[in-house]
Amino acid sequence: MNSMDVVLQAIVSGLLSGGLYALIAVGLTLMFGVMRVVNFAHGDFLMLAMYGTFFAWSLFGVDPVASIVWMVPLMGLVGALLYQLVVKRIMGKSEISSIAVTIGVALLIQNLALMGFKADNLVVNTEWANRAISMGFVSLQLPHAVAAAASIVLIAVLYGLLRFTDLGLMMRAVSQSPEGAALSGINLHRVSLWATIIGIGTLGVAGPLLTPMLYVNPTVGTQFTLIAFVIVIAGGLGNFFGAIVAGLLVGVSERLAGVWLPASLGAAIPFGLLVVVMLWRPQGLLVPRK
Repeated sequence: MNSMDVVLQAIVSGLLSGGLYALIAVGLTLMFGVMRVVNFAHGDFLMLAMYGTFFAWSLFGVDPVASIVWMVPLMGLVGALLYQLVVKRIMGKSEISSIAVTIGVALLIQNLALMGFKADNLVVNTEWANRAISMGFVSLQLPHAVAAAASIVLIAVLYGLLRFTDLGLMMRAVSQSPEGAALSGINLHRVSLWATIIGIGTLGVAGPLLTPMLYVNPTVGTQFTLIAFVIVIAGGLGNFFGAIVAGLLVGVSERLAGVWLPASLGAAIPFGLLVVVMLWRPQGLLVPRK
């Protein structure tokens, strides 16, 4: 395999990873867009979805992809509880307050998971997890390909929800002007509740898709919180399509960095990308300059 083949492989793998990153980030950007709440516990709810997938596989033999069917409504219920217990109480307050509160929630979830599940790395070994699809000079790991395909489908569903349904119209109205939406008769708390349910519910897809690729442990979600935060900032706070583009950009830049740089430096690439975006386009990649 020559150097161009290696670069092409890195780009394709990066696009697959970026699609999954975008799936994780759109839930976070949806919550911020509607409620202006920065959820730093987002990755820890992803971790809970991964644990749920692991136990469904280890105890009942449920394939991780099949776990999506029950994990999505379960994580939606978790989102409803999060809204009632936490989010509703910090809406309208400063973003620093929401960051502080959700960091506290993240630490609480991590420590409860550590007490309940210990710090052991758990692994899901499915029959198809180690398979690859060969496409000329490019080889696609089957779990990555399945995750990317599912990400495309779910992102399309979310776009359809936001673009063509009454709930999506109300979410967009609240995102643009909460006061104007309230004056027009929109129930802000009901819309915010559904935004939280959907935002956390998307992790019911991402968690099962990630489980065959990674070790499951109490801190596995932290890296995804940071990456999702980078994507949301780089894409423009609350910008749905910006999050998708930034997710793909982060995935590709990570993989390309892995070709030329040591692994320790490659892991810092998303944060270097964030610095560049903040200096060049602080409003976000797809947000017009004012």
